[in-house]
Amino acid sequence: MDEREWQTFVTVVEEGNITKAADKLFLSQPALSYRLRHLEEDLGSPLLLRTSEGITLTPQGEVFHAYCQRMLQEMESLKQTIGEMSGEIQGTLKIGSSINFADYQLPHLLGKFTKQYPHIHIQVKTGYSSQVNKMFNSGEVAVAISRGNYKEASNTIKLFEEPYCLVYKHPVTLEELADLPSIQYRTDGSIATIVDTWCKENLPNSHEAAMEMDSMVTCRHFVREGLGWSILPYLGLGSCKEEGIYVEPIYQKDGKPWVRSTFLSFNEVSEKLIAIKTFIDYVQQYYKDNSPVTLEF
Repeated sequence: MDEREWQTFVTVVEEGNITKAADKLFLSQPALSYRLRHLEEDLGSPLLLRTSEGITLTPQGEVFHAYCQRMLQEMESLKQTIGEMSGEIQGTLKIGSSINFADYQLPHLLGKFTKQYPHIHIQVKTGYSSQVNKMFNSGEVAVAISRGNYKEASNTIKLFEEPYCLVYKHPVTLEELADLPSIQYRTDGSIATIVDTWCKENLPNSHEAAMEMDSMVTCRHFVREGLGWSILPYLGLGSCKEEGIYVEPIYQKDGKPWVRSTFLSFNEVSEKLIAIKTFIDYVQQYYKDNSPVTLEF
């Protein structure tokens, strides 16, 4: 049993589906099924239960999955130790990132990082912040970059805060706003809660969204065309903030701005790996030197 079998089994569990795992591993489905049967025969126990909804682990499969994750991590640690002996920082860095951070920050950040550390192999998975944290908690990724109130990891660093902003085609009073259609981004429940709270505190009458979107980009396009106003976190404004669109931070009753935080999460084991430790240190220093927010609030 070697690294290939460990990675095969971990990938199947991560994908939860034989077909998807086969595609990711560049294998045919029969070839992957053969590998899995061979593993079960070697261990003398069933590892997976196949259902109409995908696959689930047997108790023996759960033990083997934990073993595979541990062996892959130890193999990565070995490779990095050998790399250090040659004077090069190298290894594999598995990152889980929120969709919006991946849209507006991650490409430039990784572009600069890989130029400085070209021997670190980077793998990225994106999703909503709740999904990213599930990836992290299951061991699918070594570090997680999530937004909102997600502090489940033993080690979490706040990278920056950004304001939530009212966005419209031109300056507008609250009285006028109440009579205009609103466009709400409701994919993330925490955003919906903040928007609903702000509307109740600031608009004279109860207000329901005229349009609901699952994409900040779509919200932005609708606002740009004058179809309504919206409240979006600063990163989600994209080019809106540079195109003469009215953008203003929103505030709580006590005068504090409504803000959204971005966090970097990792665990103690991952931090001991040189590639991951290097990335953690790099990202912290990067956001000390480069604020993504140019708006005063």
